[in-house]
Amino acid sequence: MKVSIIISTRNRPELLIRRSLLSACIQDIQHPYQVIIIDDASEDNIEKIVSDFYKLRIKDYTNIPRTRYYRNTKRMGLAYNKNLGIQMAKGEYIVFLDDDNDIHMDFLRKTTEYLDIHPEVSSVGVCKNIIYPEEKVCEIPKLPCSINDGFLIRKEVFEKIKFDEELHANEDADFGIRFFKEGFEMAIIHEPLMTVYGSPIINTTSYSDYSDYHLDGLAKFWLKHHEYKQYIGRIFLLSAGKPQWFKFLYWLEEKIKRYYRIWTTRIKNYSKS
Repeated sequence: MKVSIIISTRNRPELLIRRSLLSACIQDIQHPYQVIIIDDASEDNIEKIVSDFYKLRIKDYTNIPRTRYYRNTKRMGLAYNKNLGIQMAKGEYIVFLDDDNDIHMDFLRKTTEYLDIHPEVSSVGVCKNIIYPEEKVCEIPKLPCSINDGFLIRKEVFEKIKFDEELHANEDADFGIRFFKEGFEMAIIHEPLMTVYGSPIINTTSYSDYSDYHLDGLAKFWLKHHEYKQYIGRIFLLSAGKPQWFKFLYWLEEKIKRYYRIWTTRIKNYSKS
């Protein structure tokens, strides 16, 4: 098995079917690969929805991936889901995919080809088209970086590091920090091979909400990596015991990052014209 695609989902069957799962099933790759769906205790019958999806669309596929579905009996969080998917994975390479994002048809072909000819590289990321309500931007990951959707990773990396299940948020940033501390090498393909859909900054869907569960994970991340982003990290630490301040600062940071991406994209487009 060449690649395992691990999709985490919770209470979003329409997005799962329309974006992540569909994009995972139409990959232009000759090697066999698998799709693993980890359902984080959804209230919907995701297993039946996935089964119906395959029955309806199977005639459209030329390279149908093996698919495994697993449902948690209670909400466990993204870090747990990713570690569980890693245990189930049969692939030489692993990529994680949230249910509301999609990878382009040639994503697996181009990323696996890169790792096949660069054995010294442990992971390869790609540029992402990010569709915000305000504007569409293209983001190039900067190293070191969070390791989230869109990074193809050699399975042996997970023999040394796993996702921290104590973190209910920023588990990807934590993993990225430890990835580089272990001395692993990463490369970036400077081509948009993935689409990420940015939701409104204040929302209550799945992993993007600002619930106590989510904020607890953020506070634990800042406490674990107090040296990370030194100045803003200190502010977050000071506010960790005050949920409303913490929530506001998190919202502010997300807003600043979003408009920074939009602004830099406009500058690049202007310079090309």
